[in-house]
Formats: sequence, C-alpha cells, structure tokens
Amino acid sequence: MVAYGIFSSPLGKILIARSELGIALVEYLNSEKAAASYLAQLAGGEVREDKAGVEMVYHELLEYLDRRRTHLDWPLDLRWAGSDFQRRVLAATAELPYGAVTSYAGIARRIGTPSAVRAVAQALRRNPVPIVIPCHRVIGNDGDLVGYAGNRISLKRTLLSLEGVPVAARGRRIERDHMYVRAGADTEYCVPTCGSLSRQSLAGLTLFGSRGHAESLGLTPCASCRPDLHPLSA
Repeated sequence: MVAYGIFSSPLGKILIARSELGIALVEYLNSEKAAASYLAQLAGGEVREDKAGVEMVYHELLEYLDRRRTHLDWPLDLRWAGSDFQRRVLAATAELPYGAVTSYAGIARRIGTPSAVRAVAQALRRNPVPIVIPCHRVIGNDGDLVGYAGNRISLKRTLLSLEGVPVAARGRRIERDHMYVRAGADTEYCVPTCGSLSRQSLAGLTLFGSRGHAESLGLTPCASCRPDLHPLSA
C-alpha cells in the first residue's frame, strides 16, 4: 500500500508518497490535478491519500528548506524506477554531499559509462524522488544549471543557493571560481586555481560551496595551495 499527501512548501505544492519500504515519490505540482498523473506511475500498487502517513517526512523536508537539516536519510522505494541503469544513476547521485556539485559527465564516469552523458541526463530527468536523491547537484559540464523538474531552473537555483553553492547573478550558472575543488577520489581539496584544476573538465571534479562542506567528508586541505590559509572570498 502507498500512502500519499499533498503539502504546501516554499517551493510550491509538493506530493510525497510512501510505501511500506520507503519514499516512492516526491513531485512538484503545478496543480493538485497533476497528482493523478504522478501517482499513476506507481502501477500495481494500492494508493490512498493519507497525509498523516507522510507528515513526518514532510516536516523534515521543511527543515531542509529552512537550512536546519542537511541530510534527508529516508528509506527509499525505487521499485518504480525505469531500469537498472536509472537505479545506478540514482545511486551515484545520492552520494553527492550537501553543498557540492558535479556534472552529468561526472555521474556517467562514476557508474563506469563515461560516454552515456545524455542517458544520465534523461535518467535524472525522471528522478522519482528529487531533493532526496539530489539531482539538483548535477549540472552541465560548463557549469550551467540545466534540466531540472522539466526545465524549472529557478528551483535548481533555489536549492543550490540554500546549500551555499554560489550561483551567478543571472542565476543560470554556478560560480566555479568561488568553489573549492576535489579531483577524482583525492583525499584533499583545493582552491580552484591549484595546478591545472581551473582548466579541467567538471567530469572529473566535485566542487564545494564551502570548506566546511568539503571537510565534512573527511577531506583535508591541499598541502600545496593551502585553502585553509588562503580561503576564497565570499
């Protein structure tokens, strides 16, 4: 059985659906009539409205949107994800930490299919649980904010900004020069001008909005560029 509720939020109306295994849907609604089309994705499941059954996760979502929570550690039910490939994309995206971004090409590399950038983008476009699986943290290889909730770039900008990711004044690109950098699986993080980092594709990088976000993963300051001694200006 799947219980769902429709709630108000700073992002507009949101539908949250939960099965006995975990959260199955989080969807932005243009209207409550749109809920039926989203719930139809849960083919084969008994679906009923039960706001009380999902109210706790709704309040945790509000805490995230109010910057009082950085993790949504909800059990997920991805039985309705489209394919094994999509599940691999979603699993890799779920590992992106709060306040960090990588590119679609970066996700493709992480799942071992570096040429499947377009397929990764399509898989994330159909992410059944946005915010929880943070596809807003995946951006274009040139830093552009693309492909979120259809084409609602303003939502992507809002979510990244509340996590401390610097977004350019016109709101369609991150400010890469104001973000700390981790190359590949390095255990250190750098300022963006360290070595050749500023010339590298985002496909091999993870960018952080603050030193704190990088260090929360256990990363240490680069011994060469010393971001701890030469922090980036806000």
